[in-house]
Amino acid sequence: MKENRMLPIGTETFRIFVDEAEDGVIRGRVSGGTLPEETLFRSLSRLILLLEEQLDTGGAPKASPIKCTETPTFELDILFRQNYSWQGRLRWTKGGKEAAFRSVLELLIQMETVLAQ
Repeated sequence: MKENRMLPIGTETFRIFVDEAEDGVIRGRVSGGTLPEETLFRSLSRLILLLEEQLDTGGAPKASPIKCTETPTFELDILFRQNYSWQGRLRWTKGGKEAAFRSVLELLIQMETVLAQ
């Protein structure tokens, strides 16, 4: 059975790089958290599944942070996982804005709205 646990604030911060966002197709890379290396995703649903899997397993702590010279499209802070959903903050660097989300669905809507602009 899946454990419903709360993560301490600031535990998981991911950097999301969107490489393609056309015709409803969003592809890119994600790094951070306990991911050992930058990982590709082919859709937002695949990104969510990848991050959920990472949060479930906890991953092994990295010896050294991934050095990145590129500015991410988004920075995602997953502050809590409660009631089988995520709560946290989404920052997009180009617009210099930040928004809180209370569910994965809300996060996806925010990301799609920003990318549609």
